[in-house]
Amino acid sequence: MMVKQALIVYYSQFNNTTKLAKLIQDATKASALRLHVADSVYPNNMEATGRIYQKQLTQHQLPTLINSLPRLNQYDVILVGGPVWNGNVAAPVIEFLRNIQGYQGLIAPFSTAWSDSDHYQENFVNWAGRLQVADGFHITTHGSHQFKANNLAAWLRKL
Repeated sequence: MMVKQALIVYYSQFNNTTKLAKLIQDATKASALRLHVADSVYPNNMEATGRIYQKQLTQHQLPTLINSLPRLNQYDVILVGGPVWNGNVAAPVIEFLRNIQGYQGLIAPFSTAWSDSDHYQENFVNWAGRLQVADGFHITTHGSHQFKANNLAAWLRKL
C-alpha cells in the first residue's frame, strides 16, 4: 500500500467483515475502527435484519453510530468495509459515509457477502456522495469462491 496514513473503518454483524478487516490490518499495519450501533437495532438474524434495513432505507432513517470518530483528515485513505445487505451497502456504513462528507482523502471500499454482488461498488459510490472512491475489494464468504490473499495484496498495492 503506497499511502502514508491509512485507517480501516468497518461494520460487521456476523464477523465475516471483521475477519477481512483483520487481514487488511495485518497487511497494512493501519489502525482499525469497528462501527457500532445500539444492540437493539439489528437482531441476530439476517432475514429480520434485511426487513429492518429495507424499512430504514424507505423511511430515510439510518441507525445512529455510537462510536466517536478520530480526526479523519490525518489519514490519506480510509478503507471502509461492511457486509452486503440485499445487494447494497449496509446501513451503518451508509451512515458513516454521510457523516464524513467533508473528508478530502481517498475512500477504498471492501465488502463481504454470501454471494456475488455485481452492483455493490456502484451503490457504494452513490452513497459516498462527494467522496473520492477507489475501486473496491469484494469477497464472497460462502459457496465455491475461495479467498486469495494475493488478490487482497494486489488491491492494496493499487491504493
